[in-house]
Amino acid sequence: MQLNGDKGIPLYYQLKKIIRDKIEAGIWSAGEQIPNEMQLVDMYQVSRATVRQAVLDLVREGILVRKKGVGTFVSRPKLAGDLTINFYYPEEFGTKHVPMSSHIIDPPSWVAKQLQLGPGMKVYEIIRLRLFNEEPAAVETLYLPINVFPDLLQANLEERIFDLLAAHFGVTISKFTSYVEPVLLNSYEASWLQATQNQPALKIMKIGLNQQDNPFVVTVSVFRGDRYKLSFNHTK
Repeated sequence: MQLNGDKGIPLYYQLKKIIRDKIEAGIWSAGEQIPNEMQLVDMYQVSRATVRQAVLDLVREGILVRKKGVGTFVSRPKLAGDLTINFYYPEEFGTKHVPMSSHIIDPPSWVAKQLQLGPGMKVYEIIRLRLFNEEPAAVETLYLPINVFPDLLQANLEERIFDLLAAHFGVTISKFTSYVEPVLLNSYEASWLQATQNQPALKIMKIGLNQQDNPFVVTVSVFRGDRYKLSFNHTK
């Protein structure tokens, strides 16, 4: 399989997503050694530097682990527990998004699982820069099924996604499931966020559900860790 150098997305980032997709699909299971650098070079017809950057990013994110003198292995899965948290960004931060890229793709296996998609179903992948008061705050990646939202790419992608879906398609969110984890910025994210590679960041993944509890959108936002913090309100 060859990567697409014309997509406007760095090759290492495409390769990183392919490796992650194989792990999510169980092709490479927890504790299993993945192919070495030269094998990956031959498999995907990219440079060794591209492979190294993709692998190092996944190591930083805790998805892969390197064992000196042995090789690179799939990390054990992270533990997850139930915690009710709702994420809403204050209106005074503004609602501005800058679209960076948009494509129709075959969904990664983890996206297909979250959206409960059948074989052969495609999704939109929309990457945007989220601004807070005109300052780059997060890189946001959206995945939405094209059969539910036809001609979505013709809409104004600068809007808040939930406002856009409600206005153009009559789909409103009733609730969402959120996952939060610390990560390190890769060079791709750091360049957009005007930050430094390997700088601490916060990744928030949200799965939006409609009133019938059917998932219809996955958003993955990576926030600069040096400029923002989360505040939780809860009752005993």
